[in-house]
Amino acid sequence: MSHTALGSAESGHVLQADPGVLPYVPSMPQKAQAPRAPLPSTTWSALVRQLRDPLIDDFSTACQDFVAADAALCGISARDFDIHLRLHAPSVLDRATLRRPSPVLYGELRPQLIARCSRISSYIKDADYLANSSLLLGGGQARRGFTIQRSDGSSVGVKFSVVPPSAGYLYQSRLHYLLSPRADTLIEVGCYLQGATHPVTYLAFSMCDRPGIIQALQRQNLPAERGNVLILTRALGLSGAAHNLMSFTIGQAVRYLRTMGCTFMVTAFNPLLGFTGSALHAANFTPFATAPVAYCYDKFGSYMTRRQSMSDTCTDRRAGNYRNLLVVLGTDSTSRKEIRKVTTLQQVAEPPHNAHAGEPAELDLDELRDYRSWLEAAWSRKTAHPNYAREPLSSKGQCGVSSVWLARRLRQREIEATYCYGRLTFKDPAISSVDHHCWIEIGPAHDAARHVIDLTCDQADGFQEKVIYRRYDELASAGIRYEPVTRLAVDDLPSDRVWPRYTQLEESMRLTRGMQTLYDSV
Repeated sequence: MSHTALGSAESGHVLQADPGVLPYVPSMPQKAQAPRAPLPSTTWSALVRQLRDPLIDDFSTACQDFVAADAALCGISARDFDIHLRLHAPSVLDRATLRRPSPVLYGELRPQLIARCSRISSYIKDADYLANSSLLLGGGQARRGFTIQRSDGSSVGVKFSVVPPSAGYLYQSRLHYLLSPRADTLIEVGCYLQGATHPVTYLAFSMCDRPGIIQALQRQNLPAERGNVLILTRALGLSGAAHNLMSFTIGQAVRYLRTMGCTFMVTAFNPLLGFTGSALHAANFTPFATAPVAYCYDKFGSYMTRRQSMSDTCTDRRAGNYRNLLVVLGTDSTSRKEIRKVTTLQQVAEPPHNAHAGEPAELDLDELRDYRSWLEAAWSRKTAHPNYAREPLSSKGQCGVSSVWLARRLRQREIEATYCYGRLTFKDPAISSVDHHCWIEIGPAHDAARHVIDLTCDQADGFQEKVIYRRYDELASAGIRYEPVTRLAVDDLPSDRVWPRYTQLEESMRLTRGMQTLYDSV
């Protein structure tokens, strides 16, 4: 199974250029009507080499025999096992450990590596079966006519298509090396082999929620803004995929995203993990910045992404000068021409951990009522909590998925909401309480003026309103009390039991509402 490293492209504010970072030397300008020549390999390779760490490279080399043996034990390739070794190396490796033997350090990491790689391996065969990967045994070459030419001269049909959220969740949570599904995934696409139910290559995109990336693009004189930039956050290809199928998939994604209002596609890859970005290079991405990589580990020593670690107070964060390489690709001829002028690298800083949220945003109650109508058309027994799956279809049991949908929708508008699970009670004895309920809140938990948004409050028998949007203290004064037991940030939601049902709701919403453009989302 092969991977493309695209795990942490988001960053914070732009700093002055780092004198230690190589200037980017692009290929010679061409006429606007001519296709852009690829970046010379020597230049791309030089940038990748500078962002690698010799200490971790040497450690990886010293552990080759251990990696090969344990990779075979787990049923995964040595290359993929080495990615996890490098991902965990910063937790034990620093200048002070140079005198410690590599076998000792490897022994400290081995339990986490075996656990993660065994987890991925357990799903690889199922994914290969669903994607018909066996059709590509022996290799092949993707062709423009949406076929893959195999080495024996026969061909296999391939189709580029949108990937359903349920399949995307499987790929992100069980197959991608980060083992961390993104809650803010907006668009998922991939290539399907003939007869397959799941894609053999997969790409996931999110809107850019890090101002520093937009600023870095703007400092390169690119007309980037939040409404025309998408971040490629996850990418992977299953076993045996044709060697150029990933770059082919990216090319098809460019055409699709252009219709969605995307002008610039941005992603990052991590040379520290041994990635070279060859598929990105082949797709004509251009380097424009570097960004710090967060190496965080839970109490068991297993790697966590930056987003996973934000709400975990037990996270062990290892500081270092490790950086990703950020690259950009234009989706039309104008943007590609502008990108050719990029000649330097910006340096993007670590995003702040405790940024002030500011005053709660004001929303329109009529708009929220429209959302409720949309959701009603998408609810089904599959989206309902199991306790209500056999009852007549109503808002009962739909509070969790509806709250997740709204929290994600608000994030697209730069409004951060908290998903709450708890109890809803009423002072009026004629209205029944709801002992297990979900809603969202905007504002800090300690702020009595925080806003409560409940799109399914009519679950309470005797309560006539369908939608509540009021301040917490005003509701309490009116005898309506929201008592949260659990509060989750949007990034924590893929780990909650509600998420598989939410993916069913999202798929239903796409059928009833269609895919949004980026401009509809902001």
